[in-house]
Amino acid sequence: MPMNVVVLVKPVVDPKAAVRFRPDGTIDRSAAKLVVNPYDKHAVEAAVQLKERFGGRVVSVSMAPPHAADAIREVLAMGVDEAVLLSDPRLAGSDTLATSYALSAVIRRLEQRLGGVDLVLCGIETSDSNTGHIGPEVGEWLGIPSVSYVDRILEVGDGRVSVKRLIEGGYAVVRVKLPAVLSIAGTSYQPRIPSLRDVLAARRKQVAVWSADDAGIDPSLVGIAGSPTRVVRMWRVEIKRKGVVISEADPDRAVDRLLEELRKDGVPLGV
Repeated sequence: MPMNVVVLVKPVVDPKAAVRFRPDGTIDRSAAKLVVNPYDKHAVEAAVQLKERFGGRVVSVSMAPPHAADAIREVLAMGVDEAVLLSDPRLAGSDTLATSYALSAVIRRLEQRLGGVDLVLCGIETSDSNTGHIGPEVGEWLGIPSVSYVDRILEVGDGRVSVKRLIEGGYAVVRVKLPAVLSIAGTSYQPRIPSLRDVLAARRKQVAVWSADDAGIDPSLVGIAGSPTRVVRMWRVEIKRKGVVISEADPDRAVDRLLEELRKDGVPLGV
């Protein structure tokens, strides 16, 4: 039974690169080097394994500035068949609710073109905001079941999917109707490393760039106007360390000095 799978991929700011902030305190993503959110790579791996098992098509959907196309080619090299990049200035300032609405609009358009979408996969969260909202919210916009913290997809058949879900202290097996949204945990799906041939082939593939109009998005539901929450300010964390040099020649006096300094800093030393 061939399956059409959509995998949500967020290009995030490369943690190794310098980050620039706008005057309003938000990250200037247009000037930042972007990479694929590491959590989403587990979802990509799960999607590609489903294609290898059942056949069908895997389409990645992203929402980011136009230059994110270079980062998205990594998932094409991993085995994704085509990539859609939703990029429109009217989307700037969207919170997770507005973002999930925009992504769900793209998925609805893909449903029409592909003749249906069986599964929507995403990572459990993103490395830049760590909210974990997008998967469940997309499920609500589409009106379909969603399961978070999915360790592994167990069975697909008879219009349903069974998954092994992480819970506190163990696992639960959950079975839901298709189509469904699954947020994949980074436990069982180790992202593959593309071969050089796959990387070169991905460079030749086109990333389809869609505007809000292409996706049929209502502008009043995205951007700052469509976001009930907004980022007020972001800033770099300043880490300051205090160094104390103890130069006592007598080991016992050195230990006493160390304990004295720890007590000054409020470090509990026990009885």
